Amino acid sequence: MNLQTSITTSAEINTAANQAARELGELLLHTPEYEVFLKALNAVNNDLEVKNISAEIHTHQNTLRWSPTNSSELEAELTRLETELEGIQAVQEYRLAEEATCRLFAEVDSIISQETGVPFATNAKRSGCGCSG
Repeated sequence: MNLQTSITTSAEINTAANQAARELGELLLHTPEYEVFLKALNAVNNDLEVKNISAEIHTHQNTLRWSPTNSSELEAELTRLETELEGIQAVQEYRLAEEATCRLFAEVDSIISQETGVPFATNAKRSGCGCSG
């Protein structure tokens, strides 16, 4: 049965599109890239050293935002902390997994864009019409 000839109403088209989107989402959940990403995310979120350095970074960012004094020293310390954070193995593994997942999603976006004839991800973003997101 051909999908195009079996769907006749707008409601049926929307229902079929929603079902296809759910199925695509389910497929993406089970890709190796996304599974590695979730494991890396969990590792970063549960790493005590990452939590401590992130808290220090947040404190320094707030201090810089609200206190203009000694900003060069604070900026230098912030840079040092950010470098230290990026040097942690769990963070490095997370960054690699994030890049792989982004590449996968970009490939999916490219395929959908080619099939629809419009840039899909660009047009799938929420607008500024007051919608949350």
